Amino acid sequence: MGQTKPVLNQNSQQEDTKNRLLDAAEALFCENGYDGVSVRELTAAAECNLAAVNYHFGGKDKLYAEMFRRQFGIMIQRNIETIDRVMTDPGISLEDLLRAVMKPVMCSVIENETGGKVLRLLVRAVLNQQIDRNSFASEMKTQLFERLGRAILQLVPGIDPDKILLIVFSIDGAILHPFLFMDFYQETMPNLSIDDLLDHMVRFVAAGIRGYANPNQEGG
Repeated sequence: MGQTKPVLNQNSQQEDTKNRLLDAAEALFCENGYDGVSVRELTAAAECNLAAVNYHFGGKDKLYAEMFRRQFGIMIQRNIETIDRVMTDPGISLEDLLRAVMKPVMCSVIENETGGKVLRLLVRAVLNQQIDRNSFASEMKTQLFERLGRAILQLVPGIDPDKILLIVFSIDGAILHPFLFMDFYQETMPNLSIDDLLDHMVRFVAAGIRGYANPNQEGG
C-alpha cells in the first residue's frame, strides 16, 4: 500500500500538467493561431518546464491536435446525452430534437465560449490541412451521427433508412455554415437574433427531412 501512493500522486500531477497545457493551448492558439504561439509561451502560461510539451504530447503539433480532440469529445458527448435525454419525452417533435442539438453549438459561437472558439479553429485547421480530419473526428462523429439518425427515424416514419446518413450529414453542414460565418451573418443581417436564426434553421432542416418521408410531394 505504501508504494502505490507516490505513483498515484505522480499520475495525478502529470494529469494536472497535461490539463494546464491543454488549457493554455486553447487560450493561446485561439487568440494567435498555431504559428503565432511558441512552445515557450505555452509552457509559461501552463507554469511548467519547457520539456513538458514533448514529454506529455510528443510536440507542439500533437498538443494542437489533442486540444481539438478534448473539446470535440466534450461536444460530441454532450450532444449524445442531449439526444438521449430529449428522446425520453413521449411528446417530442422533430423540431424539438433539432433545436436541442443545434442550440448549444450556436450559442457557443454567439457567446464566444472557449468550446466555440476551439471548434471554429478546428474547422479552419481541417480546411487548411493543418491537421488530419480523420485522426479523431470521424470516429467521434460516427457515434453522434448514428444516435441522431436513429432518433430521426423514430420521429419521422417513412424515411428510407439508406438515406439517413446523408440526412445527418446535411444537418451537420447546416450547423457548420453559421458556425464558420457568423460574423458575415451579423454584418449582412444586423437585426438577426440567435433565436431567429435558430428558428429558421430548425424549420428549414425539418422541412427537408420530412420531404424524404413524403417523396411523392417533391415539386408539388
